[in-house]
Amino acid sequence: MAFLRWVMPACLAFSLLPGLAQPVVGSTYKDFLPMGGGASVALPEGAWLSSHNSTITRTGYIWETYTLKNTQVDARVPFLVVRQATGSVRWGNTNCQSSTANHFLVNQHGTQANQLINKCSRFFAMGNFDNWRNVSAWTNATDKEWWLDVVKGFEEPGKSFKSSMFLAELSVQQFNGKGLRVEAFILPPKGIGAGQFRDAVKAGDPRPEQTMLDTWASIYIESMQQSYFNKKPQPIMALAYPVNAVAQASTPSTPSTPSALSAPAAAPVTTTPPAPPAVTVAVAPAAVTPVKIEPAPAAAVKPAPAAVVASVTAPAKTEAPTAAPKPLPPAAPPVAAAPDTAAQLRLDQERKALDEEKRKMAQQLEAMTQMLAKLQKENAAAAAAAAAATAKAKDEAASLAQAEAAAKTPVTYANRKALVIGNDLYTDVPKLNNAGADAEAMAKSLEAVGYKVYKHLNLNEKKFKQAVRDFRQQLSGGDEVLFFYAGHGVQLGNANYLLPIDVKGDQEDQVKDDAILLQKVLDDLEEKKTKFALAVIDACRDNPFKGKGRAIGGRGLAPTSAATGQMIMFSAGSGQQALDRLGDNDKERNGLFTRIFVKEMLKPGLSVDRVLRNVRNEVVRLARSVGHEQTPALYDQAIGEFYFKQ
Repeated sequence: MAFLRWVMPACLAFSLLPGLAQPVVGSTYKDFLPMGGGASVALPEGAWLSSHNSTITRTGYIWETYTLKNTQVDARVPFLVVRQATGSVRWGNTNCQSSTANHFLVNQHGTQANQLINKCSRFFAMGNFDNWRNVSAWTNATDKEWWLDVVKGFEEPGKSFKSSMFLAELSVQQFNGKGLRVEAFILPPKGIGAGQFRDAVKAGDPRPEQTMLDTWASIYIESMQQSYFNKKPQPIMALAYPVNAVAQASTPSTPSTPSALSAPAAAPVTTTPPAPPAVTVAVAPAAVTPVKIEPAPAAAVKPAPAAVVASVTAPAKTEAPTAAPKPLPPAAPPVAAAPDTAAQLRLDQERKALDEEKRKMAQQLEAMTQMLAKLQKENAAAAAAAAAATAKAKDEAASLAQAEAAAKTPVTYANRKALVIGNDLYTDVPKLNNAGADAEAMAKSLEAVGYKVYKHLNLNEKKFKQAVRDFRQQLSGGDEVLFFYAGHGVQLGNANYLLPIDVKGDQEDQVKDDAILLQKVLDDLEEKKTKFALAVIDACRDNPFKGKGRAIGGRGLAPTSAATGQMIMFSAGSGQQALDRLGDNDKERNGLFTRIFVKEMLKPGLSVDRVLRNVRNEVVRLARSVGHEQTPALYDQAIGEFYFKQ
């Protein structure tokens, strides 16, 4: 029986596929259509000829379209279109959210717009399939593009298909994944046109076939998810309701007017050729009426007594030799009752046939309901498993990311502290190009090796002195301290001064008052009994009060001396200029000295004094490559070995 098709084992059904390649034009398929890569789509009952393949291009993806014709005689589903969109598509709402008034039996199958899988089924009614498939005459450009190439697969030379039809549109789409659509052309139930059926559904006058169609669509949707997305072939059930035989001759005997074609079931009921309006309005409902008549009990319909009357009255004729009045004429009515008896017999047969159809439909619907529940349960379990797997993968990825971040996130040591200052936006002396970027790079590298960094950019006199005082308050005995400054510096007498961005410089005494004395900063570090202190000064520039730029000639900073436990490094020696770049093609954001320093300090296992000497050697080498002399000055009074990174 057709309704038991669904119990066929999935592994057996899948073995019937003629390979796992995509559909080939001219091939015939049964039960399943292979879609490539192990995916498939279940086919309605029948033998399906692949008649045409085509594509439609969309932004970022392509619809691959396969048209099929059912070669089974009087098939309830004569045509089928299967479309797949491959790739990762960010699908929006399904067509179930559209505002069209033409669709009916719209069902989203419990899915929401924000879910990973979205489903939609809906039905349309067409009055004449031959007229509908004349797509070239359509005016809607979008609809025309969607169907124009597809309907080539419906063509059968010398044949027509003048019948009303349902179009079932079934869609399953996966966000950031594939999309699948099946468009099934279905004959309406016997005795009613597709348009009449649609109107009855919308008017709230349901027919038994309505539930069957809706359940069939739900089964198909669940099968699409299993067979295509989960790659577990799941057959579907056949539609069991009776339909009218469809004439497919090139010269049909039925009237050719659209109104007659909208109700093909009415023609067999009439005894004379009806006018088209009578076909669609008066006759079609008459074919439905017997469905609502309950069959009478057997005792209530007794054609047999009429035959008995006839057999009893016959001997009365032979007992009339006398001249008594003839009672025979009244016996004539039983003879005339024969036509009524035949009509009653026909009604009984129709009732029994209708009862049998209703019984079969109820049986089919029960089987469909059971199958739908089974598929929904399986798909829900598969979706839950997929969600759990996705959640687990996300958790694992998050844990891995946290572990990697933890590995990359430097450990800040309580006894490692650094003050980093970069000044380049001067207001009354020439601005600099790299000082702020040098400070940013140094702060990042110091944090990577465990320093608590106090970074400041473009400090005026007040803020500069405040930053030094605040940093001094953060220091404790035994700390490892680094002070980095990038900006303008000037030698006045035997002392070196670091310049805030608002320095005026009208007179030398004014500069001494407004600027920050480098030796004062070093003395503060010594007073705090730090275990190790390193001062890195990238300020060997021209005298800014001569109006020269950062990288133009000059004598730089004066030599200095380090206290016990201190190391001091200038970016250039006495009287030398520190290079910002190695030429016009040098696109580095940092000056030559700083760019080398931040790389060397991140190398593990090198002591600080080794790092500083590596920096000096590399700066000398690169400066000489462009014909310049720059030898960073190093003053070392540190005791013991210290490391940026071990």
